[in-house]
Parts: sequence; structure tokens; C-alpha cells
Amino acid sequence: MVKISEETTKRAICPAGRKDVLHFDDALPGFGLRVTAAGRRIFLYQYRNGAKVRRTTLGVWGSELTAAQARRKAETLRGQVRDRRDPVAERRARQAAAIAAEAEARAVAARAAYSVGVLIEQWTDQHLVGRSASYRAAVPRHLRTGLADWVNSPAAALSRADAVQVLDTVKAKNGPVAANRLRAEARACWTWAVRRGALSDNPWSATPRPLARETPRERVLTDAELGALYAAAARLTGPFGALIRILILTGQRRGEVAGMRWDELALDTGQWNLPGSRTKNHQAHTVPLPYPAVTLLRRVKRRQGSEVVFEGPRGTAVSGFGKIKGRLDTALASVAQRAGRSVEPWVLHDIRRSVATGMQRLGVRLEVTEAILNHVSGSRSGIVGIYQRHGWAAEKKAGLDAWAAHVLAAAKEVPHEA
Repeated sequence: MVKISEETTKRAICPAGRKDVLHFDDALPGFGLRVTAAGRRIFLYQYRNGAKVRRTTLGVWGSELTAAQARRKAETLRGQVRDRRDPVAERRARQAAAIAAEAEARAVAARAAYSVGVLIEQWTDQHLVGRSASYRAAVPRHLRTGLADWVNSPAAALSRADAVQVLDTVKAKNGPVAANRLRAEARACWTWAVRRGALSDNPWSATPRPLARETPRERVLTDAELGALYAAAARLTGPFGALIRILILTGQRRGEVAGMRWDELALDTGQWNLPGSRTKNHQAHTVPLPYPAVTLLRRVKRRQGSEVVFEGPRGTAVSGFGKIKGRLDTALASVAQRAGRSVEPWVLHDIRRSVATGMQRLGVRLEVTEAILNHVSGSRSGIVGIYQRHGWAAEKKAGLDAWAAHVLAAAKEVPHEA
């Protein structure tokens, strides 16, 4: 072939018995035409780069290029080769760069989609599945509240400096203990994501503890304060009145009481049977309900189809204890004022400690008190917890009955205006 043109390209054929044949242009070194057995005619350019022979495709005749267009592309490539460039290597580099850019774009999009809110949701659904229902509800809520400004931001974008600023804000607003809790929960959440490969760094790991050493709470409500709370609960709206009174009468954990389900109750026999999935220590727990508690629960209005006893407006367990505690604070302030003193700070969990302390004062055995509270530490830990299987059912009932009578007596001592 002397010159590759439209006419010579059209006439070019592949000899019988061969897959293809290659023709080169005599006027433009390196410009070639490959003709296949199937009749395809493909323009190419071949050149030498050092000891290596390079070949690059220019396009298919007819559907992509004319012979004249292919020649012009070949001339351009020949000029690049004369300038000591390697067109094939450059094309491969461009392709690799495009692939890398596309991969980076996908990674950026994935990081943007993996927000703090998504991280918390996945951690809850996949990692906290074995924890109690109250824990699975409370911890994600703490994280979303403390990280409210970051919920819709990429989790990977939160730096150590950002984490420290979040902790400082929570410390200033809610105190160092709340900041400590947030730090522990966030660190566990991010660690889970790092181990799964969703994140490369945990910004919470090297943050300073907002409170170096936490002092266990020792606040115990007096009988007068418990009586005032019990009396004031009658004036709370919705299901909160009965809920607070059940807390005082039984000493159970707030999350377990708030999440109480109708199918856990056997009111005819006065029992509340908590499955291990709803308790902090994952052990099933039976609470013998004193008569006042049974009466309160019988009065709770049950909506058709509802599963939880203390139901909120969305059909789930109630929340919003902060506002309720404010009304209870008012009741305690009234008691304190008549006693000529101020109200000491308290939290709802102090009720549980006060119940335990009060039953001890009534002479309830320590083992029975711990059984009522479903504690596995103290007298029920170690080898005793393994081999001592007495359930204390009768003793638990007697203890809670005595405690309920004590609470009602204290409530009667509270003046009507409290």
C-alpha cells in the first residue's frame, strides 16, 4: 500500500485464513491500517520509544474517522514523538488520573453521606443490639443532643479540636459528669466505626477527660422529701404521675419503669416480670408489686393496641423527664421552706438510692434489698452469685410491702399545698 486514503482503505481486505492484516503508509511513517477478517478497518499509529515499540489506536474507519482525519491525528502524534514525548504513556496517565479522580469523588460522596447521624444510627442498630431497651434509647439520644450541631455533617470531618469544643460546651451547659458521659459514648461509637473501616481516625481518643475523677453520688432523699414527691406526683400530667410513684414504690431503674410493657405485668398476682433484654445486667427480674402499685397500674388508661404502659404522644415510652423534674423540684422546695432549709440538688436516680437506704432502715436484709434492685454486685457477686440461687421471692414481697406502707405514711404527713 503506497498511501492510506479513502479509496485504498475501502479496497483493503484481509487475506483468507488470517485474523487480520496490517498496512503502513509509505508517506507518513508509523501511520497504519489494520484490516480484520470481519471487515473492520482500524487506523493506528506506531512509533518507537527507546527500545520499545508503541502502538495506539486512532479510530475505526467509517463509524469514527475518515482516512484524512486519521492521517491528521497520526501527524499530530508524530510531532509529539519528535518532541521526545510518549503519547501512549501520556494517554495511560490521563486514564489513570481520571480513574483516580472518579474514585476520589466517590470517596468524598461516601464521606459526606456517612454523617454523624448515620454513624449513631448504625452503631445503635448493629452494635447496641444486645443492650437493654432503655440503654439503646438513652445513649443515642445523649449523642444526638451533645452533637446536635454535627448530626448532619460528615463523621470524618469532626476533628479532635472539634471534639474538645463539643465537650467544653456540654461541660459548661450540663456539668463535667455529663461531658464525661458524652466523651465515653462518642469514643465507643467512633471506635466501632474505625474497626469496621468506615472511618480512619477516632478524634475522641486523645481528648482530655472533662472531669478527671468522678465522685459517686450520695444524695439520699429524706422521708419528708419522698412523701412530698409521692404527693406531688398526683398532679403531674399524663402518665407521669403513676410513673414517678412506681419509681418511689419499687426502686427500679427509671428506664425500666418508663419502658414497662403490658405483657410484662401480671396484676392479678401482683407481679412485674422484666425479661433480660430490658434489664441493665441482662438478667430476668421479677418485681413483686405492692398493693398501691397494682392499684396505680390498674388506673392507667390503656389505648387499644398499645404495648407500653406509660405511653407518650407517639405511641412509644414516655420521655421529657426534665420538665417533669422541674415540677417535682417545686414540691421539694415547699417542704424545705417549711423546714427552714434550702433544697439540696437531686436527680431522679436518687430515688432508687433512697429506696435502698430506706428499706435498710426498715430492717430489710441486704441480700433482699439487692434482689429487689436486681443488683449482681455486693452480696450477690463472685462465688455467692454463682452458687446462691435462692430467689428471695417471699422476702422481696414483704420488703416492698413494708416500704410502700412507709411511703404512704410519709405522703400523708405532707400538707395539702405541697
